[in-house]
Amino acid sequence: MPKSNDWGKEGMAGRTGRTGRSGKAGMAGRAGVLLLALIVAGAWWLFGYEPAYSGTLVAKPARTLVFAHRGFGNHAPDNSLFAVEQAMAAGMDGVDVDGQLTADGELVVFHDLSVDRLTNDTGRVSGKTLSEMTALDLGPHYDSLVTGAYVHTFEDFLLATKGRGILMVELKVPSAKRSGIEERAVEIIRKHGAEQDVVLSSFNPLVLWRLKKLDPNIRTALIFMDTNWNPELVAEIKKGDEVDLPWTLRQEWIRRGIRKLVKPDLLSVNVAVDSSVTRRLIEKGWPVFLWTPDETEEIQAALAKRPYGVISDEPIRAKELRGQ
Repeated sequence: MPKSNDWGKEGMAGRTGRTGRSGKAGMAGRAGVLLLALIVAGAWWLFGYEPAYSGTLVAKPARTLVFAHRGFGNHAPDNSLFAVEQAMAAGMDGVDVDGQLTADGELVVFHDLSVDRLTNDTGRVSGKTLSEMTALDLGPHYDSLVTGAYVHTFEDFLLATKGRGILMVELKVPSAKRSGIEERAVEIIRKHGAEQDVVLSSFNPLVLWRLKKLDPNIRTALIFMDTNWNPELVAEIKKGDEVDLPWTLRQEWIRRGIRKLVKPDLLSVNVAVDSSVTRRLIEKGWPVFLWTPDETEEIQAALAKRPYGVISDEPIRAKELRGQ
């Protein structure tokens, strides 16, 4: 038989073992609660918290800027250098156009993914070479009497606007796949020392993230809206060229997280976005462009929000209303 003190040792060991296991379980429980609290706090910071704008690459203008949409809006051939020259002559603060890569890797300015709607040719921009694209005349589809408004490169547009106004170019990249468009755009901007003359915009946050990785001094703008397609956008594009805006990018709480991670310098916000969202972003100091108010009342309402700028198809009207 074991001695009495042996029984005591065995009992003590049993109690110690149970206490140790209980202590470890308690510690694991507290660690789990702490981890959950950190996850909740992190999610709130990412998706719920709206900090003040902290960018340093954009100077506040003395008054709201007026940009001509699609080169010179409704007043000249869509996305043509011909249009941009007229916009600069009319005293616009800047122009908004669209950039795409050709089959041979050159960056050209063109709106639709295919050329059918705006030229007499057919096929996708991505399937055509630079020489094929620059042979296309945008004039006749705007007005049968207008000719010679040929497609031009991003570099041509940069040289035409540098020192005269800001060139905002939407880089059209409809997928997550890397295309090389960011590298080409940055290369041209650096070549001409045009970091303060150009803003590269996109609906695709991956494009903006890549641009910032290539060069933190490149100015970027995140474009967004709350809906997928509206009648205005449908009217501007050929059937079959539509690229759906993912549900995630239409949710403000998700965009709030994207802005923290991607760190765009400006925002390009559709006028139909919830007004409380637009107001809050402007109050937080974000340089916000509103697109595209065209009717007098729309332009007046946009200007009343005191945004950084407006992008309009009727930029002459917007410029006049700004001065009133």
